[in-house]
Amino acid sequence: MLRNILEQKGPCGLVGTIEYIIKDKTYIPENTTPGEKRLRQLFSEMDKEGVTDCVMEVSSHGLDQNRVGKVVFSGVGFTNLSHDHLDYHKDMESYYQTKKKLFRDDSISRCVTVDDSYGSRLYRELKAEGTGTGLKSCSIKMQDADFYGKIISSNIDGSVMDLYEGGVYICRLKVNMPGLHFASDALLAASMARQSGASAEDIAKGIGTLLTVKGRMEMTGMQDDTLGIVDYAHTPDGLERLLETVSGICRGKLFCVFGCGGFRDHEKRREMGEIAGRYSDYCIITNDNPRGEPPENIAQAIEEGLHPTGCGYTIILDRAQAIKRAVSLADKWDIIVVAGKGHEVCQISGGRAVPFDDKKVLKEFLEKKYERTYNETDRISDMRPCDFRE
Repeated sequence: MLRNILEQKGPCGLVGTIEYIIKDKTYIPENTTPGEKRLRQLFSEMDKEGVTDCVMEVSSHGLDQNRVGKVVFSGVGFTNLSHDHLDYHKDMESYYQTKKKLFRDDSISRCVTVDDSYGSRLYRELKAEGTGTGLKSCSIKMQDADFYGKIISSNIDGSVMDLYEGGVYICRLKVNMPGLHFASDALLAASMARQSGASAEDIAKGIGTLLTVKGRMEMTGMQDDTLGIVDYAHTPDGLERLLETVSGICRGKLFCVFGCGGFRDHEKRREMGEIAGRYSDYCIITNDNPRGEPPENIAQAIEEGLHPTGCGYTIILDRAQAIKRAVSLADKWDIIVVAGKGHEVCQISGGRAVPFDDKKVLKEFLEKKYERTYNETDRISDMRPCDFRE
């Protein structure tokens, strides 16, 4: 979103989870935040191509491992912080303190979303610790924030929001992705752009012309038939935001296909199972990126959280077959959410990366309108018995 705003005035590079972009060149990222050597290569290439601005996603791993230690930022922004990466950071306090490192320099522009509990804490602490005037708050809930986004409307087509700076109306924003979390992200992008000197016209156009982001609430199928949604949500907070948004627009039943990555934060598996069961009408637990961990162990941990919710579910570890089953069960007005991998185009299992694209697979099954019930020959070996309730 921020890159799209800055591009109204000229080419802007991007370094993040989905891709690295330099003008018309796109690179598949090795990490969300690459190491110092790779960063130097990217910045050097941007400089040669006449790219004057760059938007960069800085991960907690990147901060902890000092990958950005020599990068001088013009401005930084905080979206939110929730349960993730605790296999690395061990606890939320360590995770938070690592993220806070990015905001220590009070001589630069710093914009913090205070609707998030950690964001609110970060803003208070920075306010108490620093003397810089570049610290700003942004909120879609609190009118007295430095940047306030007043939600005018919100539906399946997205949100309309009025941007205020210091209580003064700046412009109206059309966010083309549904859900208040996208509206909140748009507000932060607009706020950071405003701090960098962007005009109201560029901000409105930059947000309004961004129709979608790879792997983020990407829709396929027909709204008046079965609608498919692919999203990268792979944390409890991400999954809850996603399913809360979708359940609010779903006119039929909500089916959720998801899993959790292997050799990653074990604690979030049960929690994600509970969240999925709470919002969905039916869940299918499947493989995400099991890596080298036994997929059955991951599925069992998710099941422990899902089962007590009373939501119907089954376990189909083959991800393609899991998506196929959801399509076979869904009917008119139903929505199928496939969560966890989003923009990723491969699945990592047993040390191998196998090509797999959630959106492509879901789209093909929806278009073919697979049979509504399985024949015995359709059953697969890694589908194990569990509490199967229609």
